[in-house]
Amino acid sequence: MKYIITMVMLGAVLNNGLNAEAMDQQKTITSQQVKEAKQIPVIRSHDTGIALNGYFDEEGLALWYIDGEEFIMDGTHLKFDLSQDIYGTMFANKTDLDLGRVYNRYFELSGETLYFPLSWKGRQYLFLEGYPNESYSVPFNVSRYEPIDVYKSAIVHKQTSVSLLVKMKEGATRSNSLGARSVKSLVPEMQIEKWTYHSIAEAKSAKQKLDQSGTTYYTEYDTSIQALGKDAIYHHQWSLLNAGQKKGLKGADIGFTAMQNRIQDKKQTKTLVAVIDSGINPSYADFAGKVRMDLGYDFVNHSKVAWDDNGHGSHVAGIIAAGKDNTYGMTGISESASIIPIKILDADGLGQTSDLVSGIRHAVKKGAKIINLSLGGGSVSQSVESALAYAKSKNVLIVAASGNDGEKTVDYPARSKYVLSVGATGRTDRRADFSNYGKGLDLVAPGVSIPSYLQDGELAFESGTSMATPHVAGVASVLYSLKPSIKPSEVEIILKKSAKDLGAKGYDSVYGFGRLDANQAVRYIK
Repeated sequence: MKYIITMVMLGAVLNNGLNAEAMDQQKTITSQQVKEAKQIPVIRSHDTGIALNGYFDEEGLALWYIDGEEFIMDGTHLKFDLSQDIYGTMFANKTDLDLGRVYNRYFELSGETLYFPLSWKGRQYLFLEGYPNESYSVPFNVSRYEPIDVYKSAIVHKQTSVSLLVKMKEGATRSNSLGARSVKSLVPEMQIEKWTYHSIAEAKSAKQKLDQSGTTYYTEYDTSIQALGKDAIYHHQWSLLNAGQKKGLKGADIGFTAMQNRIQDKKQTKTLVAVIDSGINPSYADFAGKVRMDLGYDFVNHSKVAWDDNGHGSHVAGIIAAGKDNTYGMTGISESASIIPIKILDADGLGQTSDLVSGIRHAVKKGAKIINLSLGGGSVSQSVESALAYAKSKNVLIVAASGNDGEKTVDYPARSKYVLSVGATGRTDRRADFSNYGKGLDLVAPGVSIPSYLQDGELAFESGTSMATPHVAGVASVLYSLKPSIKPSEVEIILKKSAKDLGAKGYDSVYGFGRLDANQAVRYIK
């Protein structure tokens, strides 16, 4: 059976899904309405099991606030039992409240019950609507749930591009743009331009003329790429500590606990890791002090704020750098990692080659030591290859996912010579059936049922080489933190030499140099 778990889409219906009627009602809630709610009482931990009672104002509104960290020791979710006449929504923080940006994942586990994840520190807000001046009573409790499952079948979206990526030869001049409606300098250092046309026919005609002119190194279409998943859920993180749970093989993990013990007294410095993906939701308690939104960028919406509207980027970032032993959600691999969120994938997990090129350049310019690429496709791009070579020349380590088609061909850009490619293993140290393998595969790492964050605060199990790749990026970040002067080539050598050999003895095309071993890797740092 072949399957890919790559993303969860904001607002999508998942299995027993979101309450569509509640979502439609949410759309009527505006920030002005919220501001006009007159009563703002507080819900305390000792109120658990007691109904929230009060009166709606003359507009039928009521607002409560919660300090979520009061409840984190008692469960994972707040639970509100609403009725047909009373509906409500949650705001994760004050910014969301002011913007009217509601929490929109409603699971129909029990009638009109609203479940809200305790992922955020600070203050959250419950907004209720009902009949004006009428009394209300909303039973309230704290519940504990395991991460959700968001398994998806493989869906490949094909996009037809009407843009060309053009690299002119030195000394060649562009006399005209052959009818392009716009010409944009994509990466000045590499002389790569993006020529955009009104139609496929116009772009095809221009490409033919450019190819025949002899003035370009290459001309290629701007093609599509896609996304390729102590603390409350630490016991679910088998990739960090595999004790044989859920039919796993004891010890088939990355040696995280042993690594932590080995380096606990060593000095570690901050390391910038660029996650080029769908963005990040930085507001979780587990991401506090971990995400450099000031260094990121959204190339999809051309915004300085790389906000995650898909979930894939947040899931990847959590694996690398979520906070440790703070009672919230999960544990990330690297305490010293600071994430630069670079958004090139949209809400559907799709993006363009041109944005990947721009994202790589941005990561280099902002000082990233490591670039995580949990994305890819089948086609080789000379523009991306130029960008990867540029990053490599600037001493940046690039880690990419091998792909999720279960085929004997590693996806691109993972098979680039400038990239450390990563396949996925399961709980028994065997290659995941979806994980691509073959020539160019370097390492494997856990990538099946890996828990981490989605874009809306929920913790979820996801599977894919997308989840294996940040395991490698996280361990690489630890190596950099212990020895900031280390070179990318040295990191690659250490990760390969320290890996646990699986499959045929020595290097093989199914497991590469072996499964990531964090504990053995840090032993090479003197």
